[in-house]
Amino acid sequence: MSKPHWLIPSQPVETYQEYLEQYQGVSPILKAQAMGADAVITELKKSGLRGRGGAGFPAAAKWDTVRKDRCPTHAVVCNAAEGEPGTFKDRYMIRKNPYPLLEGVRIAARVIGTQTIRIGIKESFKREVERLRQALSELKALGLFEGVDIQIILGPESYLFGEEKGLLQVVDGIGPFPREAHYPPYEWGLQPTITSPNPALVSNAETFSHVPSIIHYGGDSFHQIGTPDTPGTIILTLCGDIQKPGIYEVPTGTTLNWAVMNLAGGPLPGRKLKAILSGVSVPVILPAQFETPLDFGSMRKIGSGLGSAGFIIMDDQTNIPRVAQAAARFLFVESCGQCPSCKMELNLASTTLDQLIDQAVQGSLTVELKNQLLERVKYGVMSAPQGNRCYLPTGAKVVVSSLMQAFHDEFDQLVQNFSNPRYLIPKIIDYDESKHVFVYDEKQWLKTPDWSYEYSHA
Repeated sequence: MSKPHWLIPSQPVETYQEYLEQYQGVSPILKAQAMGADAVITELKKSGLRGRGGAGFPAAAKWDTVRKDRCPTHAVVCNAAEGEPGTFKDRYMIRKNPYPLLEGVRIAARVIGTQTIRIGIKESFKREVERLRQALSELKALGLFEGVDIQIILGPESYLFGEEKGLLQVVDGIGPFPREAHYPPYEWGLQPTITSPNPALVSNAETFSHVPSIIHYGGDSFHQIGTPDTPGTIILTLCGDIQKPGIYEVPTGTTLNWAVMNLAGGPLPGRKLKAILSGVSVPVILPAQFETPLDFGSMRKIGSGLGSAGFIIMDDQTNIPRVAQAAARFLFVESCGQCPSCKMELNLASTTLDQLIDQAVQGSLTVELKNQLLERVKYGVMSAPQGNRCYLPTGAKVVVSSLMQAFHDEFDQLVQNFSNPRYLIPKIIDYDESKHVFVYDEKQWLKTPDWSYEYSHA
């Protein structure tokens, strides 16, 4: 079994009884029940656990807010709809050991006083769905979910299914269309109405999975791992131009450079690292920043973000204008189209980047035209975050503008001979652990803004 508070075991955990060996055969669900809600919240506060899916919000504060809401109807919703480019950690964790996630959501439901649990996961994650169902059947047979309405909700192959408000909309049977920003889940939850807003506790799969060990070993024990800013471990996805792409669990505070060089084997032979993206919603990380500790505070200080800890590594043979084009197009076609932010401004940025590079490939890009098109791209991304329902257009602004600023020389060189192929955004659909190989979704370039696929452009 894994070390205390670590989520990824050396070998897959096949049964619930095998899982309980690390807890001397006592389920953390039962221990949490004996402790009571106040004591569980206290241990979460001591642990310092922060959400592992995005902004790193303190878990205890979120749980306590929903628990104390005056609305009598609450719900627990687990976000396992992983879709950020460069990320595969939740699926890998479920494959290896799904039991902490299930225990975590059950403990959360008892603490906030609900019998309603939903786990949102993409229908395409067939291996993970089956593993969750098998594990859940074991826990139900033991009576650990007696009287609980728990459902695994299968959702679409949409980036916004992973956005928490879009996730709630899918669970409600509507689709991945985020609600307006002033309706956060902890105020406006599942099937809300004016008289019953039904607040929901929504957290990432990795976050819930940390809860059982905190219950068993105590919050202070968890807090001793990693950094005071972000205690505990974190699961990294390292992909791109490296020798050993894979999923690695490390204490927070480990530097990005150490992880890339020592866990992922460093750059490919004869090449040098050039830049790293933490997903496609934060500014690019440059070599001078590679020694940054991996916690939320440190990553924020360099102007980037930890997010879901999925890192896309690029070497000196990667063409940055192609990366910017791919990132902008990914975010544009994955947007829901509810807001002018994406329908107009992000549309403008993405299509203009396409035009810029098409002209460069054709050899017809002049300096004057290049400057005009780059200004249009800048206008598009900088204007996008206005009245938006979700963070997507803001992410497009920061990632595209940072690439253009940090590598302006490469954009200037587009007026020269240009033949770089399209950059395949690392939207990961599978992982071969034995070969250290990720499988990317090669159809992503064919996706259109209406979420269909234009095969005639293959």
